[in-house]
Amino acid sequence: MRISDKILTFIFAAAMSPLCCLAQQGSVLDAGKIIKDGALNVPVYRVSISADNAEDKAIASKVFNMHGSYVLVKPSEAQFEFRFARGEGNSVGLTISGATTVTTSCSGSSPTDALMRACDMAVEKTLRSPGFFASKVAFSYSAGSRSKISEICVSDIPFKNVKKITSDNSESLMPHISPDGSKILYTGYYNSGFMDLIMVDLDKKTRRIFSSFKGSNTGGSFSRDGSKVALILSASGNAEVWTANASGGGFKRMTRTSATESSPCFSPDGSKLVFASDSRGGPQIYVMSSSGGKPKMLATRMSRYASEPVWNPVNQDLIAFTAAVGKGFQVAVYDMKTGVSKWVTSGANSSEPAWLADGRHLICTKKIGASSRLYVVDTETLRQTPLHSAGFGSTSGASAAYVER
Repeated sequence: MRISDKILTFIFAAAMSPLCCLAQQGSVLDAGKIIKDGALNVPVYRVSISADNAEDKAIASKVFNMHGSYVLVKPSEAQFEFRFARGEGNSVGLTISGATTVTTSCSGSSPTDALMRACDMAVEKTLRSPGFFASKVAFSYSAGSRSKISEICVSDIPFKNVKKITSDNSESLMPHISPDGSKILYTGYYNSGFMDLIMVDLDKKTRRIFSSFKGSNTGGSFSRDGSKVALILSASGNAEVWTANASGGGFKRMTRTSATESSPCFSPDGSKLVFASDSRGGPQIYVMSSSGGKPKMLATRMSRYASEPVWNPVNQDLIAFTAAVGKGFQVAVYDMKTGVSKWVTSGANSSEPAWLADGRHLICTKKIGASSRLYVVDTETLRQTPLHSAGFGSTSGASAAYVER
């Protein structure tokens, strides 16, 4: 076995850390009559959006259109009016007019980040739940469908500020961003020609080899508090679940099977791990204690192929995963409390789910033709919205963090 602690410094544009949202105190607004979306018991509000410049109005309209609980209408038909105005520095003022009026101001790392935080405040005040618009998203990017080179990038939700993090000129895959948005773990081949786990520090503009044992080193998802990492190592001969300290070292083998394990993820409280294993033939979802013990299979009853599980950050009963359906794949959500699963994507092949901070929305990868594209999915209304244009390039393997300061 080998593991390198060599620090590899490199030049890239560091993603700026968002600042806090400075909101004035105000009561939650009363929307009045709520529109129901078919048989789904979720509120859908009629809203109009205005801004002091066309670009901000377009960006705000784009993100509210992807939410699922807002329908954009003209002012005379609106239950709420959201008005956005640029302030000094990177700040945006928000006025919500409805049954009452609330005025607030949000600051961010850029004008777009401030606008997204103002949009999230509008969600919080009207829907009574957190927003996700100010999330930082890490993903793998390639310029064309035939390219064998992919690099790691970060972006905001509107895809207005996209920054390339690596220039490895090789395959850079499956990034996982830390909860505080400061670090990214990804699987890369550039260092040894084999699958190594590489840690990027966005603030310090450095990276280091996190795990380079013999065989494959992949996975690399952070615990909710950022102190631990769950990963897959095949140094023992087959792919097994391991954990380690996020700071490095402390590697601990969690599974001991003759099967292939993949995609480990911590529960929100860090007490459990969920992962996929093909110990019964096709891959299925298993849960075990993060301190060790015997894994238990979850009876999702959706497919003979279930993989890529991710634990909901808000509701500990919910796990999203990828399952085979027909000749393709779609994303489903399993409720451990009720034992019920439901499909949340449709259409083009969908995989690689990643929850957003509100616990309602997730990002997945959709395979469209020869390329792939990131979509935001509302697991309540089942709305699917692309994050970027088809001409942007091929994207996959998203991971998201929401930083509040």
